[in-house]
Amino acid sequence: MESVTTNKRRATDNVCISYTGLFDSEILTILAQGIEGTLTSNDKVTKKVFKIFLELAQNISQYSLEREPNSSGESMGVGTMLIKEYDDYFQFSTGNKTTMESIIPVIEKCDNINSMTRDKLREYRRLQRNMPASNKGGGNIGLIQVALTADNPIEYGVVKCEDNNYFYIVSVKINK
Repeated sequence: MESVTTNKRRATDNVCISYTGLFDSEILTILAQGIEGTLTSNDKVTKKVFKIFLELAQNISQYSLEREPNSSGESMGVGTMLIKEYDDYFQFSTGNKTTMESIIPVIEKCDNINSMTRDKLREYRRLQRNMPASNKGGGNIGLIQVALTADNPIEYGVVKCEDNNYFYIVSVKINK
């Protein structure tokens, strides 16, 4: 009898950190400690992952349609975070519920950010920082910072939920 080896991967292969739930300061502290303590011996890469974590976790906390009270009774966003490790990069992904009306401008921002060179992104970030707060819109500086930190394009996906809302996924590669 011959043995057959397949290259199929399980969904849990390479998972370093996975979390689904409330994104409040207590949980973020625990997740941050997990990132700093388990990812890599390369401090530069760990710092990049940590910076991206802060930006994307903050987006979930502030903008997720799904909300729950934290221990202080404050309404906080609920979402998902996943970090996978591969031979030469980490894949950092987050996701949260949203409405189509809320997600269209974010998708447009991601596409705009992905179309720019690194120098243009830096210039765009400076312009966004100098704009009045009311003109910036959510996620501008954070998504620009994610792209600059990762030095890779922002990937995204949108999945329709049964309740006619959407689950928005943001993912980025961080090279080792």
